[in-house]
Amino acid sequence: MTRVACVGDSITRGTFVWRRHKNAYPVQLQAMLGDGYRVREFGANGHAAQRSADRPYWNSEAFAASVSFEPEIALIMFGTNDVRGDNWKGPERFRRDYRELAECYRALEPRPAVWLMTPPALFRVRGSAGIHYGMDEDALRQVCGVVAHVAVELGCGLIDVNAATAGHPEAFRFDGVHPGASGARLIAEAAFDALASGDPVPHWRPPAR
Repeated sequence: MTRVACVGDSITRGTFVWRRHKNAYPVQLQAMLGDGYRVREFGANGHAAQRSADRPYWNSEAFAASVSFEPEIALIMFGTNDVRGDNWKGPERFRRDYRELAECYRALEPRPAVWLMTPPALFRVRGSAGIHYGMDEDALRQVCGVVAHVAVELGCGLIDVNAATAGHPEAFRFDGVHPGASGARLIAEAAFDALASGDPVPHWRPPAR
């Protein structure tokens, strides 16, 4: 059974998703992949890839648990909390810590296939002048570019969740940041489609849909 670790923040955990134990993106991805896969979520609310953030993922229980899980596939999605308020210190700081995190998973045994995921799009809701929680839209665009660049540098797979969610404000209507069940499905579908179309490591074969 192929172990799949979904690494990230509250979006990965499924916070604010109705019946998240059935509708969070990792759970929906499990259903798409089938019984030959064991998908587990390692999301940590409010956490970021940057070590200088108020809640660095490196210090979380979820990080330690994801490493102990010994994944054969790792899906890494950060950036939303990295662009929140004082956490954002510019693209170079993010690139350095994000790349180190990706390399950490690549170095695990049994050498998992690592897929980097851009963070979902952000939306204004209920006539708000800005994004909830103080997320910076311009910084998020920079994050997406960094994620894509690091994927190329390290030879990781890339899943463009930002593009997959950009036209779907209805799927983020709770607060414009966290997806509902339909938004989680968009993320799961993007992950499934990427896994089914690419093979970063020779021994892994994509599932049939």
